[in-house]
Amino acid sequence: MKLQIRMPYGDLAPSRLVVEETLLHNANGYLGVRGALEEGYPEGYPSVRGSYLNGVYDIVPMPQAEPLYGLVDKKQTMVNVAEVQSIKVFVNGELASPFTGSHHTGERILDMENGVTRRILEWEGGQGGKARLHVTRMASFTRLPIFALRFVVTADTDETIVVESRHDADVWNFFDPNDPRVASTAVRHIVVDSVTQQEAGSSILTHTSQSGIRVATVVRETASLLPSGVERHADAFGVTGRYTFSLRKGEQVEFIRMVGFADSLRNADPVKTAEEACRSAMTAGFATLEAEQSGYLSDFWRHVDVGIDGDDELSLDLAFNLYELLQSAGRDRFGHLAAKGLSGEGYEGHSFWDTEIYVQPFFTLTMPQLSRNLLSYRYAILPKAKENARLLGHAKGALYPWRTINGVECSGFFLSGTAQYHIDGAVAYAVVQYYQVTGDEDFMESMGLEMLLEIARLWLDLGVYVDGLFRLNCVTGPDEYTCLVDNNYYTNASAKYDLAWAVRYYRELDAKGKAKNAKTHTGITEAELAAFQAASDAMYLPYDEKRGITPQDDSFLQKKVWDLSSTPREKFPLLLHYHPLTLYRYQVCKQADAVLAHFLYEPLVDETTRLKSFRYYEKITTHDSSLSKCIFSIVAAKLGLVEEAYTYLGDSIKIDLNDLNHNTKDGIHTANMGGSYLALVFGFGGLRIHEDGLSLNPCLPSSWKGYHFTIQYRKTVLHVAVSKEQVALTAEGESASCREGVWKERGGFRYPPEDYAMILACIFDLDGVICHTDEFHYRAWKELCDQYGWKFDRALNNQLRGVSRRESLGIILRANGVKLEEAECQALMDVKNRTYRTLLMTMTPSDLEADVVPTLEQLHQKGVLVGLGSSSKNAPLILQRLGITSYFDGIVDGSMITHSKPNPEVFLRCASLLRVSPHHSVVVEDAVAGIQAAEAGGFIPVAYRLHDSQVAQSVRHAETFTELSKLLLG
Repeated sequence: MKLQIRMPYGDLAPSRLVVEETLLHNANGYLGVRGALEEGYPEGYPSVRGSYLNGVYDIVPMPQAEPLYGLVDKKQTMVNVAEVQSIKVFVNGELASPFTGSHHTGERILDMENGVTRRILEWEGGQGGKARLHVTRMASFTRLPIFALRFVVTADTDETIVVESRHDADVWNFFDPNDPRVASTAVRHIVVDSVTQQEAGSSILTHTSQSGIRVATVVRETASLLPSGVERHADAFGVTGRYTFSLRKGEQVEFIRMVGFADSLRNADPVKTAEEACRSAMTAGFATLEAEQSGYLSDFWRHVDVGIDGDDELSLDLAFNLYELLQSAGRDRFGHLAAKGLSGEGYEGHSFWDTEIYVQPFFTLTMPQLSRNLLSYRYAILPKAKENARLLGHAKGALYPWRTINGVECSGFFLSGTAQYHIDGAVAYAVVQYYQVTGDEDFMESMGLEMLLEIARLWLDLGVYVDGLFRLNCVTGPDEYTCLVDNNYYTNASAKYDLAWAVRYYRELDAKGKAKNAKTHTGITEAELAAFQAASDAMYLPYDEKRGITPQDDSFLQKKVWDLSSTPREKFPLLLHYHPLTLYRYQVCKQADAVLAHFLYEPLVDETTRLKSFRYYEKITTHDSSLSKCIFSIVAAKLGLVEEAYTYLGDSIKIDLNDLNHNTKDGIHTANMGGSYLALVFGFGGLRIHEDGLSLNPCLPSSWKGYHFTIQYRKTVLHVAVSKEQVALTAEGESASCREGVWKERGGFRYPPEDYAMILACIFDLDGVICHTDEFHYRAWKELCDQYGWKFDRALNNQLRGVSRRESLGIILRANGVKLEEAECQALMDVKNRTYRTLLMTMTPSDLEADVVPTLEQLHQKGVLVGLGSSSKNAPLILQRLGITSYFDGIVDGSMITHSKPNPEVFLRCASLLRVSPHHSVVVEDAVAGIQAAEAGGFIPVAYRLHDSQVAQSVRHAETFTELSKLLLG
């Protein structure tokens, strides 16, 4: 399946074109350029012709009619910086455009495999001129300051081609006084400091009018043919260039514009930075940028690798959503991930909780470094979150702003904004999830733990004990149709979770000496930690005995139920047609609230409560928010309502491509895009993230052949493929599969296994485990050393356990201060091996311990595969002498490997022979090097008669085969 979305020119309706500006935007996490037609539109066509930089903002007044203390009276807004995409092509004096000439055909293409947008226009003018335009645009993922644009114009007749380009700082931000989701007034936010016309280019330096952030845009242009005429003109706002080319029939000219962006948040000299980036990109050339872009996207899709098997359309829709998230995610502490990404001016470029709850899990599971970048932004604004808490009357703790760019609250309507304290829960949830998945202790030590502690302080200061229960009053939960309530279930569940993990991770990190930074910055005390745990344990979680559900809050079930069936369709979304107080007095939900809590904090209630609650809220939820249906899909799948889950997913996954909410023109819906990924992986895939690993419990809609996804846990990449016949898992190139019935019987898959119920294979070392050949080795080495007069005793022999013959000889030679040529070493090893093999011929089945064979037989009876992984090249001979070769389904000996333990090669090869994943396999070893090899390969190690300080306490031990049998078989 090609990862391309094609949009023909058949629909030139103004409303469709402005949506395509969003869908075809180019962004890379730092810069974003709307996908407008380069030459513009006819008069009267709406257009949001914007270019944006992540984190660059201006300040605008937001006057309150009644300016009470602490109400927000100004806000940040994302700034439309200089226009850099304006290029017009004239053919024999006529503008080539879908709106001009006598005939045209063509299409626009979003190429997600190569990270570019393409535009093709076959154009015929009224004066007989004919030409083909092929436009390619990109925002470079490998060179973040660079936006690049290439025009290739091919003449169909002898023609004069004029390319007119414009670099322009005369720009305004978009506004709509009738929509609360965008700015309500027209403002020019940038002030021009300088316009410089240069050879083959221009530079413009501006600053934002109130925040004072400087932004430089540098343009360089080149063509494949020498123009017959060049005109360049500078004015107060920009530079215009005109390049004339005389083309014969079939001849073409390639015109390239390279743009460098830079800002003073990140650079001391934005002009210099932009110039250097632009110069480097121009030297490299457009073809090199294309190759870099393709390579980056190839790596991205390899990490993500997600799709619905047999439904290419749905797979493409999902791929589009994930590609848009990649374009939107900030790459440093100055930029986050706004609700509309970098695709438009909806919500004025503000970040919400959307990122942490809906989007960040995708990056945590696929691109953890990007996830860490997003969290570093939250850590960077932690001081302002603490200031916000003080403004709202909290003596301690940090309260993150509901909507912001630089960390200061921008929500003017505090009832459904600032009062949504659960933003703190979202940040804490993302920190905990990131740490559980990645094990990144450096992040926790430098940033994460401090955030958790400050958020815990906020919850403690917010709450109050009543009748022994800890309650959170006067807050707004996720549902924005119900505001300022007591004990919103979702918020209380979030706080309970955050408080407990703050204490847990502080204790763990402190024990490792990794809490010093958090101690220094917070001054946390033992009394506070005890109070956190007590509040978590005593947290009040509303429950309605009569209905068997979790009420959304204390008063929710006391209100009238809104009659959604009798509400005209044109009255949706309700927030645009009914006064907020009207909505607040009814049982009506804009989006998932308690249902979302049942996804994120599932263990807090039983399945019956979750099912009854789902059915109750399903009837009163409008899904006016794009954040809603994906959550209902997840919870439905977890409850076994697979076909309902499928319906909810289908409704949400196409929100932007089909403009289902009629506001895609303002920008993409990043939260819903992340939610569509969560619906597949957490919903249908049944993924759960635990403190000590992952678990899966997949289900499959009847109309799908299957689905697959790839995630990363710690440093292991896991590929999951679900079909009607089986669930297959691949880890580090090794695969394992279980038939559907096994999955249902065992309740899903857990990685790493919390017990041995999911073991599919057991791989034994030979020497010291299955049999004891130490005495034979000792006698063979002793005879050799005596012949040469070298020291060799049992203490030295113990150092040879679990290592190769060559390394064993090396240990002996070093102990005796002897140096030999490699040929001499090989001759000595041959002598030792001949002696050893002679001794082995005396072995018989009676040399086995009595319970070895019964254990191997029981493993087979339980359906567990049995393997042998030995560094000894004599393993086949030993098994033959012992009469147990037939008990092993796969045998790997020293002749089949190139690396000895602690390299895991011998065990990985054995697992490959058995066709099982290391994570489903136990390795039984009696040597430290063998245990280390098992751990390095991702196996489950069991130490047999081995007690050494180098072996972790978490490794299970067995002293006899009887103990080992009980451990493996129960």
